[in-house]
Amino acid sequence: MEKHYEITEKQLVFLEDYLQRKYKGISTETRIELTDHLILAFEATTENGNLSQYLSNELEFIKSFVTNGINLMKKTYRKETWSQFFSFFTNFKFLSIVISSILFFYFLNENLNNKIACLSIFILSSILFLVSIRKGMINNKALKHLGEVKFLGTEIWLPFFLVQLLTEKHIGEFITSNSYFFTIYSSFIMMYGLAALLVLIKHKTLILEKYKHLLN
Repeated sequence: MEKHYEITEKQLVFLEDYLQRKYKGISTETRIELTDHLILAFEATTENGNLSQYLSNELEFIKSFVTNGINLMKKTYRKETWSQFFSFFTNFKFLSIVISSILFFYFLNENLNNKIACLSIFILSSILFLVSIRKGMINNKALKHLGEVKFLGTEIWLPFFLVQLLTEKHIGEFITSNSYFFTIYSSFIMMYGLAALLVLIKHKTLILEKYKHLLN
């Protein structure tokens, strides 16, 4: 039976150090999975045990693997945010917030002029946006390059973008011309923004717990 090459301890340290320095943004899970894959492939295909040459030949694969890991991370945050958003309508304890939001924005559009109604949603969403940024800050140097940290709270930008559309004259006039449409639009901005904030807080707690050994 043909004997495969077995990676040395020194090469393993080199590989782990290489991935950590070269690809700081990937999660621990992605790095471990990538490391395991590279070790198995290297041991199965190498003829001379030259790890540096092997990594050089596999650069495109490594980049693709890292990119897929980052995209998966973004999708995870987005999926959880949508899940949290829909839970507002299925979880009894959130229904009062949803109903209050709908009634509030309907009242705004029915009783105030369009500019004041738009200004109100702009101020409220800006407060939520600033709170999200503040809550999502992780300034530790050892963590700030991690993809889990860099993409934390990316979903808070969707509500902010939707609010900016209200400043466009024709779009803003169209949205505010119908109280029902304005109510749905404004409620979605606030509810999705709140969902993004809750997911952000949850993952920030998980990240700090996972990497607490780097915070000392």
